[in-house]
Amino acid sequence: MAYAIEIDHLAFAWQGGQLTLDIPHWQVETGESVLLRGPSGSGKSTLLSLLAGVNLAQQGNVSLLDQSLSNLSGRKRDRFRADHIGYIFQQFNLLPYLSALDNVLLATQFSPKRRQRVAESGQSAEQLAIQYLQRLGLSASQQQQAAANLSVGQQQRVAAARALLGAPELLIADEPTSALDSDRRDDFIKLLLELSEQNNTTVLFVTHDASLGQYFNRHVELSDINRAAGGSPHA
Repeated sequence: MAYAIEIDHLAFAWQGGQLTLDIPHWQVETGESVLLRGPSGSGKSTLLSLLAGVNLAQQGNVSLLDQSLSNLSGRKRDRFRADHIGYIFQQFNLLPYLSALDNVLLATQFSPKRRQRVAESGQSAEQLAIQYLQRLGLSASQQQQAAANLSVGQQQRVAAARALLGAPELLIADEPTSALDSDRRDDFIKLLLELSEQNNTTVLFVTHDASLGQYFNRHVELSDINRAAGGSPHA
């Protein structure tokens, strides 16, 4: 069995704080779509920072795509993240002065592997980016607008297109539907999962909303895998 995410005996505490995460073992199979739910302060964002290689656990191991993150230097973790992980940030992390289209194209500018995967598709990065933005509901004129001039919901969709461009093996989404109404939210999730399935991308979708579990292969409560009591201000 191939795993996109594999965690063993993970322990993490912020400096001077209580243990935030204590996860004996957890796996996400390659190609799965998993909803991970937990309330504010439960450690969701902390776990995502470990999966992205931004922070390292004090104990245990986090492996993505059979690569142990603790065995990589900070620079190599950054490269690994750019090449293999599409990330939809809760705050989007778009460059406000760039157009929506140019923000999406950043995904391939920082990753030779993602550029290669685009080339193998037979289309240019710009062609694919336009397709994704169109399918996510942005008009041609909106695609040329500076990100700062888009609505919050439009910015979320730009962030999703950027995360998907170049067919990363793993997509991590941090509360990506928080600014959408229920109809747009449901349509967004269906399309996100459809595009991910086309690219054989594993999806980890993190939210506080348990009602979204119906769309995913598996629904996991963080409290069921994390033995640490409570959370932390950083969680």
